[in-house]
Amino acid sequence: MLFIKGHGIQPVVDADMSAYPDGKCMSAAAACGFRPDEAYDVGNRLGLFSYSFPDATGLPEDHDQTAALDALAVQMIDNQPPSAANSSIPPVFTYMGQFIDHDITANTDRETGVSVIDVETVTPVGRDKVQAGLGNLRFGALNLDSLYGGAPLQGAFARAMQEALRWPEDRAKLEAGTDSDSPFPQIPLPKDRARDLMRLGWARKSGQITDDDLASIPEELRDAFFNADGTPRDQRAIIGDLRNDENLAVAQFHLAMVRLHNKIVDAAPASLPLHDREAIHAWAKTTTQWIYQWLVMNAYLPSISDPDMLETVRAAGAPVYSAFFERHPPAHPDAMPLPLEFSVAAFRFGHTMVRAEYDWSRNFGRGDAPLTQRATFQQLFEFTSAGMSQLRLPEHWPIEQERFVFEPTAAMPDRAARKIDTLLVPRLHKMDNEPVGLFGVMKNLAKRNLRRGYRLSIPTAQGCLEALAAEHDIHIDPLTAEQIASGHTASAIQAGNFHQHTPLWFYVLKEAEIVGNGNRLGPLGTLLVADTLIGLLRHDAQSYLNAAPGGDGWRPEHSVTPSGISIDGMPNMMRAAGLM
Repeated sequence: MLFIKGHGIQPVVDADMSAYPDGKCMSAAAACGFRPDEAYDVGNRLGLFSYSFPDATGLPEDHDQTAALDALAVQMIDNQPPSAANSSIPPVFTYMGQFIDHDITANTDRETGVSVIDVETVTPVGRDKVQAGLGNLRFGALNLDSLYGGAPLQGAFARAMQEALRWPEDRAKLEAGTDSDSPFPQIPLPKDRARDLMRLGWARKSGQITDDDLASIPEELRDAFFNADGTPRDQRAIIGDLRNDENLAVAQFHLAMVRLHNKIVDAAPASLPLHDREAIHAWAKTTTQWIYQWLVMNAYLPSISDPDMLETVRAAGAPVYSAFFERHPPAHPDAMPLPLEFSVAAFRFGHTMVRAEYDWSRNFGRGDAPLTQRATFQQLFEFTSAGMSQLRLPEHWPIEQERFVFEPTAAMPDRAARKIDTLLVPRLHKMDNEPVGLFGVMKNLAKRNLRRGYRLSIPTAQGCLEALAAEHDIHIDPLTAEQIASGHTASAIQAGNFHQHTPLWFYVLKEAEIVGNGNRLGPLGTLLVADTLIGLLRHDAQSYLNAAPGGDGWRPEHSVTPSGISIDGMPNMMRAAGLM
């Protein structure tokens, strides 16, 4: 079971970025109970990272390339009024994207091994060496192991944590936490008090985590679970992936999935052996996985994709990932290979969707709220494990999901994700919760993304487009050099010759900005993201596409209607979980 400690807000992985007094970083591998050096052994990988386009052209290796990339990052700061950046995408999909990423990938953003970028001059690593030295610390499948835990290699502490995820009063259910009393107005839903993640203090009080369990915590993980004075950090969330408690928005989405599982248990049909709670747990787990996968396919992807390209990918059966899968058949039956073009570049588009402030709830909402006008992005870090002074979430801080799951309206345009474009909110250029690093890189998310892509030899956008045409007969109209060099980043693009050789992450954002008007990915971005996610489902024997009765025609209502609700999208998913 991987309890990967994460930092930052990115919907991509940051598994190893916490600075410690001795100058070392936490090894994500150690959370599984095996030595850090074993994380790089091919036989110990959970999933494989490789390239969809291994022969495609990358950025030219040039001594000045690092400075040019940094200059581009500096120009990607969003200083416009928030209203100018409203998209048509419901804000829930920003953090569902982060949740998806934590479910399938870990290790592409760690400052160690082949992936070091906090240096004066970044030097690209050969692709063979990257593939040999960078393994996924997740299975890669859309199987909710961040919710349920589980991995083939784990130690005593990880096993205790996995056991603690189950509710002791009904082993079929997952454990959730309660919120704490507050002098401010309580959020009315859910009607019960299960409004927070389960935390270490409660697990210790209930006996689910013992002193012996705490004593078995690997050294590299001790700072995550102990304060500086040696006392347990009782506000630490007990979940399958600690990164899902790095900001309150993704933590509340994780909680929604916990609650959905429990509501599915309550809706178990009488035809099942209701007395066998292990069997009911297994049935509810599979059902929850299928519903989640169905929502990825039928709610998440349509909300962020170019519709024509999405339909093309579905109709063709995810051809690029299928070819990738054939070249890299998994060694473990539950593992799925992942393309680095997806993990290191394309799926990082969600960074630009992060808003500086949110219409979060009646307490932090539309100007008549009793506490403040909006919940700021920074505040979302103050009520999670790393920033919370209380032991539990105060009762005035849970999200009201009805403000996050619907498309924005003319009356409430700010109930939206930020546009997908080449701008990031200023907080992402100076992230307070990140270590400074040796060269000031680690606090700037744009610098990190651009440097990481260069270091790991990710193909340029032009290289990907050429490979798609030559290898798959997929022809996408490229952005012109003038389009790539347009707008606020023009001088840095031209100075770095990036209009001819464009970093893939930047191109995906620019394509969305120009072709999708910030409301959708463009065709290349859609292909790289949708083809991978659909491919994962098509090639997973246990996914709903392959294992559910009816295959691609299966719908959640064919299996269960928790709380009497047919789940047909995100609003009814939240209603079924008791959150609307």
